[in-house]
Amino acid sequence: MAANGAECEQPQKRLSPKDKQNGSSTDSSLRERKQLDREERLSLVLWKRPFTTLQYFCIETLITLKEWTWKLWQRRGVVFLTVVLFSLFSMAYSIEGAHQEYVQYLEKKFLWCAYWVGLGILSSVGLGTGLHTFLLCNAEFSALLLQSSVSHDLSEIIVIG
Repeated sequence: MAANGAECEQPQKRLSPKDKQNGSSTDSSLRERKQLDREERLSLVLWKRPFTTLQYFCIETLITLKEWTWKLWQRRGVVFLTVVLFSLFSMAYSIEGAHQEYVQYLEKKFLWCAYWVGLGILSSVGLGTGLHTFLLCNAEFSALLLQSSVSHDLSEIIVIG
């Protein structure tokens, strides 16, 4: 090996006029293939090609289920713990005893939380009255403002904005 590295350099290839066109021959075939793929995807609708669409749907469903199964298998400790906890809660719910008072309390709290989460989801998609948003976000501020005005003996509240 030479000290200046001249022997390691690759010889420069001169481009022919055909190559100087940025490989238009390969670019055009690539563009044509992409265009054909795009047209095929656009024509793949249920009412035009129902069996092909359903075949692709089934394949994608199987691939997704396989991925989910693999992810669950990777987290099998958490899945096992969840199944055990669910079984214990189910047994505590169905067996009669002194603990039913606590089970009913937890059920009531869970349903209350699920109700508000459900309202939040419905509100995020544009349904609902906005009452829960007021109660969760603005009611606390309004109550603090009212409490402050009463404690400072303010009869008029200054509204800004």
